[in-house]
Amino acid sequence: MVGISPAFLDQSAGDWRACLDASLVYLRQSWDGKRMESGDGARDGRWVGLPVLVDACADFLGIGGAAPSDTSAKLLAVAREVAAQIEAEGGCGAASAEPGYHNRLHFSDSLTTITLQAAIESERLGVEDADWKAALVLIALGHDFRHPGRINSARAEIEQQSFDALKPYLQQHAVPALWVERIEAVILRSDFSVVADNHRRVAGQDFSWCADWAAVLLNEADIMASASPVFGPRLSRALAQEWELIGFAAHRSVATPQGRVAFLQSIEFSSPSAGVLGAAQRVRQQLAAADAAQAQP
Repeated sequence: MVGISPAFLDQSAGDWRACLDASLVYLRQSWDGKRMESGDGARDGRWVGLPVLVDACADFLGIGGAAPSDTSAKLLAVAREVAAQIEAEGGCGAASAEPGYHNRLHFSDSLTTITLQAAIESERLGVEDADWKAALVLIALGHDFRHPGRINSARAEIEQQSFDALKPYLQQHAVPALWVERIEAVILRSDFSVVADNHRRVAGQDFSWCADWAAVLLNEADIMASASPVFGPRLSRALAQEWELIGFAAHRSVATPQGRVAFLQSIEFSSPSAGVLGAAQRVRQQLAAADAAQAQP
């Protein structure tokens, strides 16, 4: 694995949006370098790797050195071990090949985005919570742990499988039962069918460190790169390829202009940090551009 780039999570200019965009660009440069060198997706040292990213995110959140609490130390230890396991498996989970969308790049996008959101919320509130910060780092990795590249046939089916794969690591590191319960609840609420309800639960409330808001942050971090006009179209194509392999009919439409509009219309951003990152504004701009293009003769 290679070292982290100074461009990753560089907030020196004080621009959160630019920090996120530059970090996502860096992740793609690292990921594409791996693929260009190896051709078959095997590790060749060009991909930065999830363990390095976990440490960089923990350091950015101020919890990476001497851990502020016993619980945060345990949660970060699990995150580091799971990150190493994902890399050892090549992101393949139970499948024979790494999924086209739910792969290590997606893990990295979610991890990076939720790290920035946690930092923004801490700055806004002036309230630090090392345990929740460490939990969010772990949840970003755990919510799609060993994703099989399929879709749910029952509510939260794949999310439950991901948590079940994560649970032994939580037990091995003696993570307190309360945090095991919280992590399971947040991961299960990453099923797309319950996302709207997650946003309704926090409607009208200011952000606080709790499971309801953690679920919203995860939902937003899960799709923020896909909602971007820069990164979204490529991710739509990756999802189409993943779905085509399982014969899911939506693979024909998800990467089309109409499918893109339908996706943008279906998503929601409600956290203060998503507002700082301009997520909803970018969605509105894309939908307005699509409407204008459709109106042209």
